[in-house]
Amino acid sequence: MNNFTSRQRKLLYAVGIIVLLGPIVYLGFPVQQSPTGVASSGLGKLGRLRQDYDLGEATLGAVDPSSSVMNLVLLGLRGPAASLLHLKAIEYQEHKQWAKLRTTVDSIILLQPHYVQIWKFQGWNLAYNVSREWDKVDDRFYWVKEGIKFLQRGTSRNDTIPILQHNVGEVLEKKMGVSDERKFFREFFVNDPDDKFKDPVTGINGPDREINNEGVDSYLVARKHFEAANIKDDNDGLVEVKGMTHVFFRQGPVKSLMSYAEALTKEGKFFGSVATPTAAPPTAATVSDESSTGAEERVGETLTASIWRQAYDEWMNVYGKYEFLGLDNQKYMLNSSDEDLETMAKANGIDIGMQRRVWTGSVDMVHYRYWRDFAQTEADPVTIEAHKSFFDAKKAYAEGRGYIEVLPDGTSRISEAQRLLEISMNRWVEAAKKYPKFFVDNSSYLEEALLTTRYWKAVHQNTGATEPADYPLKAAWESNPEMHLEIESLFLRESRSRKK
Repeated sequence: MNNFTSRQRKLLYAVGIIVLLGPIVYLGFPVQQSPTGVASSGLGKLGRLRQDYDLGEATLGAVDPSSSVMNLVLLGLRGPAASLLHLKAIEYQEHKQWAKLRTTVDSIILLQPHYVQIWKFQGWNLAYNVSREWDKVDDRFYWVKEGIKFLQRGTSRNDTIPILQHNVGEVLEKKMGVSDERKFFREFFVNDPDDKFKDPVTGINGPDREINNEGVDSYLVARKHFEAANIKDDNDGLVEVKGMTHVFFRQGPVKSLMSYAEALTKEGKFFGSVATPTAAPPTAATVSDESSTGAEERVGETLTASIWRQAYDEWMNVYGKYEFLGLDNQKYMLNSSDEDLETMAKANGIDIGMQRRVWTGSVDMVHYRYWRDFAQTEADPVTIEAHKSFFDAKKAYAEGRGYIEVLPDGTSRISEAQRLLEISMNRWVEAAKKYPKFFVDNSSYLEEALLTTRYWKAVHQNTGATEPADYPLKAAWESNPEMHLEIESLFLRESRSRKK
């Protein structure tokens, strides 16, 4: 090279640049579109690969051309530009400039559509933080929907990432079923208050099809998202899910089914058509030395019992039989018998003691036995009748059917509310004998049983009748005096709200 003159070296460099530009232009040429799709010629090969694997970011976003953000974009600094827009979005939110917030968020995702954390944070931000800035429940619901829709867009744009699909289900489940506004949100999810969703024929508002295409319960829609997330997890080829502990991630579908059954019970919807396929009766699979058989097949089974039985089956035989990686990447199944533990220990190449420690840690972490037994208990007709009689009794009490009836012949008859309360109290006594561990330590069952007793006492107080010296839940009432104040508060809150 030293034998060449300066002019010759410059010419050689120029020729080399031109030669190297050839394949760069050939491979990196913009993708050619045809009426049938992407052109199949050699031109634009890298562009087609980016499109096939969803790696391309062809847009610069809706960025103000005179802003400092555009300067960063033009320099190829998409990351810093998105971070700057993220700070602007927070500023607009603090100043309640909702239109600018929406535009800025759209710009962020146009700049970095594959940055998962942006989708996760802004979806959560819209559904939780922005929605609470509004006073009307309708407006709050609108922004919760915006957060869900934002996450759905992120899921579509990053179709192979399981955690985003799971997040859609989480927001649906928690905002519609756990938030303070859940009573309204669950109704709005099926009958949106926005008049643009009103049916012109019936005049009844339907759901926002963008988040509830089939017009079903929010828990069932969340369940579908969880199922889709698990399918993506299966296709991912990785054992763990980035962003969430795997053993919690995989329980999404069955836990949403349990939450659905709990919601129906609280709302008094014990009967109706089964909204999910009825599962086969659970097998006698165990998680310890105890036997854990499923409920028997029953004629005239309630909707809630059917759902609980399906949830039990999935908890034991789908979620419980999935192979997870535990301590030191040792495989285990939550629903394992002693034989299963021995087989898994041999496969892992460890002793049975270590295998049991790996298994026990995760079983305890997800409260596997508790939810197994809870599903079995809730599917029991005794428990269901206790719930239903108490729900009906509260309705009768609120409607003034809590007073002694005087019949035409002059005899008297106990009120409808008292009759139903005593049925419920007797069923709670039966349930406490069958499932004693659920009636200790301020459990939800003990709380409902004591609240049933408080309503029963209120019926006697209102009519001036003397309480019998003995009654079904007397022992439970007298042995839990520390809960009386809490029960009284619940009674006053419930009874007053029902009379409005």
